[in-house]
Amino acid sequence: MAFVVAIDGPAGTGKGTVTKEIAKITGLINIDTGAMYRSVTLECLRRGISHLDEDKIKNVLENIDIKLVHDKGNQKVLLNNEDVSEKIRTAEIDKNVAKFAALKIVRDKLTPIQQKIRKITRCNNGRKRYRNCSVS
Repeated sequence: MAFVVAIDGPAGTGKGTVTKEIAKITGLINIDTGAMYRSVTLECLRRGISHLDEDKIKNVLENIDIKLVHDKGNQKVLLNNEDVSEKIRTAEIDKNVAKFAALKIVRDKLTPIQQKIRKITRCNNGRKRYRNCSVS
């Protein structure tokens, strides 16, 4: 059975930084589920979609492809096959991610994807019921 570490808290409070350090020190794998919510936020903002427009967000969620790729101890975030690892870590995303992450339609889309790979997750940054998961 895999050992799972989960850190809960609001968006932008340093959970990812802490889990990266835990993974580095312990040799565990870090899966940053926050990157998924940041990717959804980035895609919506790129399309000029407000967090209040659930119909347009639903369309984005039906067509989005998010992958977390691990390479030599580093995680890359691919959004529709584009490396957005740095683009999702901007002040604009920080300012908006909690608004999108709070939406039920976003959680309903990402939660099953995260649960699907829970079995291979050993060290994870996540929240509440979807804390042990990510996209691969």
